[in-house]
Amino acid sequence: MNKLRATLAILVTSLFSHAQIAHGSIAPDFNLKDINGEWHHLHQYLAEGKTVFVEFFACHCPSCWSYHNTGILESLYQTYGPAGTDQIMVIMIEYDQWNGTNEFNGTAGWTQGDWITGSSIPKINAENPNRGIFTNYNVNYYPIVYKICTDKTTEIMDISYSTAELFEKADACPGALIVNENEEAIEIIVDNTNKKIILKNINKLESLNIIDITGQIIKRMEGNNHNSFDTSFLTNGIYLLQIEHAGGAIAKKIYINR
Repeated sequence: MNKLRATLAILVTSLFSHAQIAHGSIAPDFNLKDINGEWHHLHQYLAEGKTVFVEFFACHCPSCWSYHNTGILESLYQTYGPAGTDQIMVIMIEYDQWNGTNEFNGTAGWTQGDWITGSSIPKINAENPNRGIFTNYNVNYYPIVYKICTDKTTEIMDISYSTAELFEKADACPGALIVNENEEAIEIIVDNTNKKIILKNINKLESLNIIDITGQIIKRMEGNNHNSFDTSFLTNGIYLLQIEHAGGAIAKKIYINR
């Protein structure tokens, strides 16, 4: 039986060139429950202004396992997902029919290993009657990663893309990744001449994170009375400024160009 399944997997992989819906197509909606019982409604995420990345994978798939172990999507989710700047959503949807807890945990069945430990990305086990999603997205090989912009348009992502490149792709969506500039009209001044960031009109600053394009926190600085922060340690490039204050949190791109 395993030999037969392996043969079928090879045949599925050979259909690579027929496996994508056209670039710019409108993403079919879905509302599915993950393995932890949480619901994920695609068009609701898009309506909230989030760019969504959907990975179709299979627990038995060696290339899916290799991609999973790069941590690229996990880094994207941790930095820009709900626990980070909350600009991006990442969802994994498992293709193989009749899989269950054992396959996801890597304890039994046809699986490459433990898909749960060390991974916080929501994972959906799409069994009947929800398997129509694979037809809707023309999934004939895996792993396949779709980027879905807030205007509901889709684009296939190359699995060679780094976390930074995926963020750039998300930022290319209409509207870009500027979130929640809120009622206080916080003003962010990037003073490249004096190598400072100055914040104005902010109520009780708690902390400021400077995040590079790979999603790594370069520096975390606690709030102070003058709300002015040194940036002399930064090289030229694009960074994400994550600000936590009494009224909530915002994130905004900044450009260092001296």
